[in-house]
Amino acid sequence: MSSDQKHHPESLTTSHSKNIQLYVISISKLIIMASLSMGLYLYYWNYRHWLLIRGQHGLRLIPLLCTIFGAFTIFFLMKKIVDRCHQTNRPIEGTALGVTLMYCIPPLLLMLWEFSLTESILANMPLSILIMAPIMLMLIYITFFVVAVIQVQQAVNVFEGDACGLKNSQITWTNVIWLIACWMPMAALFGFLSAYAPFTE
Repeated sequence: MSSDQKHHPESLTTSHSKNIQLYVISISKLIIMASLSMGLYLYYWNYRHWLLIRGQHGLRLIPLLCTIFGAFTIFFLMKKIVDRCHQTNRPIEGTALGVTLMYCIPPLLLMLWEFSLTESILANMPLSILIMAPIMLMLIYITFFVVAVIQVQQAVNVFEGDACGLKNSQITWTNVIWLIACWMPMAALFGFLSAYAPFTE
């Protein structure tokens, strides 16, 4: 240890924290956590990115609001990531506009299907289309959403010099507890409905 480090031991921690600018996680772990938590983990994922962006550059942002309105802030999040990758000459796939379109257009199509078609139009449609169209739109939505999230995280991992996200690729006990907490309200609701069902018969 050098004399400077002896007199300033906090410099090691400070320099290490400055190297962490965005939330690194492996793609496989991200998908597993998002799936098992019914998508709730993505709110935490989004929050961590905005928290680190604000903390590193002192931006006047409220990470919680950026997370709640993630559909409106995803463009700015990806744009900041792309800009950082370009500044450091890191290769990157995807653009802020492309990620935003994949993130937002499928739910708009679902809303268009649900609210714009009149009863007369629906009455004249074949039954097969009425059944398959919502299913196809939902599959498109899930596919595009997953691709958008993967592109964001892959760009983050590349920028941080850990393309595979190895530093955060293991499911820890903290993650397990987090998943249990996500499922507890659903389990409580199911238990309540199961207990209440006999009284409705």
